[in-house]
Amino acid sequence: MARNKAIFDADILINVVKTKSVEYLISVFEQIYVSDYVWNCEIKEDTQEYPVLKSMLNRGFIKILEFSKLTVVQQGIYKNAYQILKTQTLPEFVNEGEKITAAYAKAHNVAYYMSDDNKAAPHIRSVANIEVINYCDLLYIAYMGNEDDYKKLEDFYSTYLGTFTNGQVPKSVKSRNGTVLSFDEILVKVCNKFEKSKQLSALVDLFKSKP
Repeated sequence: MARNKAIFDADILINVVKTKSVEYLISVFEQIYVSDYVWNCEIKEDTQEYPVLKSMLNRGFIKILEFSKLTVVQQGIYKNAYQILKTQTLPEFVNEGEKITAAYAKAHNVAYYMSDDNKAAPHIRSVANIEVINYCDLLYIAYMGNEDDYKKLEDFYSTYLGTFTNGQVPKSVKSRNGTVLSFDEILVKVCNKFEKSKQLSALVDLFKSKP
């Protein structure tokens, strides 16, 4: 897989559809990959998001990853990564879909794993040795590609926060004292994260290089 391809977990795919930002935010990638488990078990056909994702699948923009289509070497890498996650993590931190998706990422040597699950991210990062990118990271990447879209991206961020009920916003959008960060504050936080990673900086460069 090329470095501008990424494996997506169900949560972040659903979030980009809910915020009506899916076409805009994932335009940096030539193609996105979803594990067979995530597509068959976690993306529900009776949801509002399914028709959008199904259309992307039909257009060839989403590709489903299947174990049977891995090479023998890739299958070995997959099994090893999955076993490590199964034995070294608890289900409440890394669920089945996340284990499988991370194992596919390792097998394909893919650089980016897209997920909004902050509990699973540290485990996936350490086992699969790939960067975990969340929804706010995608907003930052888009902003770096075109600063003129600031207002549109700020609106996406506001809509994203509105998808969480009863104030259950993720820790990634909160300050140390628990207050929800403004869009400007999110950009600063993500910028600091990206500056510490060559892989993440490279992703920004890919976005900037797109016509």
